Amino acid sequence: MSKWISKWLLGVWAVSMSAGAVVKSSDMTITPPAFTYTGAADAVTTGDLIGSQWSAIVNVATVFWCGYTVYMCNRATMSPGPSIVSAGMTMEMDGVSYQVYETGVPGIGFVIGLRDPGAASWIPLQTQTTQTYPVAGTSGAATDIGWSAQVTYVKTGESLASGVYTLPAIQAAVLNAYSDWGEVAPNAYVIIDSTTVTVTARGCIVNTPNASVDLGNVDIRTLNSVGAMSERKGFSVSLSCDENISLYATVSDANNPLNNSDAVSLTPDSTAQYVGVAFFYNGEGPLQLGRDDSSPGATGQFFIQSVSEAATLTLPFQVSYYRKGEIVPGTANALASITFSYQ
Repeated sequence: MSKWISKWLLGVWAVSMSAGAVVKSSDMTITPPAFTYTGAADAVTTGDLIGSQWSAIVNVATVFWCGYTVYMCNRATMSPGPSIVSAGMTMEMDGVSYQVYETGVPGIGFVIGLRDPGAASWIPLQTQTTQTYPVAGTSGAATDIGWSAQVTYVKTGESLASGVYTLPAIQAAVLNAYSDWGEVAPNAYVIIDSTTVTVTARGCIVNTPNASVDLGNVDIRTLNSVGAMSERKGFSVSLSCDENISLYATVSDANNPLNNSDAVSLTPDSTAQYVGVAFFYNGEGPLQLGRDDSSPGATGQFFIQSVSEAATLTLPFQVSYYRKGEIVPGTANALASITFSYQ
């Protein structure tokens, strides 16, 4: 009789040990709906949402099963997926700073938050491992570990061009659970399903891709002091614009893109010194220069006009030589670009 009891107890012990293993029950899959953005190409600025506040949410009560009440999990974490890439920016959602990650489509990033089903607050997926259990609102040990997850999409640094984009499926996060006797669960994953984004970005077609202006031969005696300018010569730029946009522009120095003064510098093949080229729009200027940047509020950006109906515009620009110091005579050439912004 005692021998039979000994074998029976051994069998129960073996079953109990097996039941205590941390078992992965499920991955988590978020399925965002297809969505559409319609608006001026540069109206959504970097860091703005594209679409709704949160595009999709999923709840999975049991991602890991930790065993019976004597075998429990005491900690859970999330980490970035092995292939996701930070977009190098953060944004605030519901008062919390979220890391933005690339989707693989230029101009569109994503943010994702997770939390234990019993927790009150969402935790953003950051670039390092983050503990998600236990946190305020949860107990210290659990027989099941689950998560809620939510995702949305964000404008990154690229302009949004019109078209239909397929956002690929993304293995966004790695989930882990840890038992109170030291066992680590196999990885579970948060997967964002593929979806499509239809972008109808309003803007303009530039019909004048380039222009050349001959400022002629100028007697330096007519530029008799610093700040003096030669006679202005004009050129025009034609645009075919969609309706309902506000048109802005920035003039940039092609030879020195960081130049934010009021004169384009001379090209390296010029022999003159201490003279630049000033730009004017519709007689107003000299214009402050800025980088080749269509983002709203960029340095040097100036307002041209609002377009309520589709139209072809002819924009009048002027240029002149601009004395910046003690002039050395010679050839004086300059190269500039104009960046248009559709807001």
